[in-house]
Amino acid sequence: MMRNALMAAALALGAMVPAAANASVIITGYDDNPGYLDADKMVYTPTGFVGSWPGMSRFVFTGTENGKPVAFLTYCADAFSAIGTGTFERADIGVLVSDPTRQQQLLTLLTHSDLLLGAESDLLAQKTISAATQLAVWEIISEHSGSYDTRSGEFYTVGGNSGDARALANSYLNQITTGGWTAIAGHKLQLLFSKDQQSQVFLSAVPEPASWATMIGGFALVGGMVRRKRAATARLA
Repeated sequence: MMRNALMAAALALGAMVPAAANASVIITGYDDNPGYLDADKMVYTPTGFVGSWPGMSRFVFTGTENGKPVAFLTYCADAFSAIGTGTFERADIGVLVSDPTRQQQLLTLLTHSDLLLGAESDLLAQKTISAATQLAVWEIISEHSGSYDTRSGEFYTVGGNSGDARALANSYLNQITTGGWTAIAGHKLQLLFSKDQQSQVFLSAVPEPASWATMIGGFALVGGMVRRKRAATARLA
């Protein structure tokens, strides 16, 4: 019985530990959530890239990991690759974004956007928040001119029905760069990384230190009970 208790505790701990980097995830489907807003074109001046009719939305990526069904709420982290299904690697954000400042900016953005989306019931407002978040993600990852602006610089979009989203994205970026927003605790950034498909960034929960302490204390208690039972059995033998 004690052995079963130890096994159950170990399994519970394993379920809370963030997946190791480079764990393979098979993505079989994706959908926009809450829905797209569009631009007429996307421009990246360092390479002369011009993309037509880019859509901006949060996604739900679904598939399996170690044979178990999984779903991820994601944003595109690679504006220059086509979206698709297949084998991805669950990896740390550092695989794609090496700058710690930009990593923290992305974490701050996604934790606040998650709260804003959760509090909004109007569909158009949800789409605008989602599109603004996507634009800000692209800006943080791709813009190196010295300042963030979703309407100018090295990386920008124009036209379509996403004008309000561009303005909102700029307000998010201003909050982040001026310190008005800071990252909300309890989350870390991870990637669904692919060399061939559009990589996706998402939030992953991190157990609070108090939770770890409680679990470790529980393991120590169970271990002590097992040792006492063994000692009592030895005395009776």
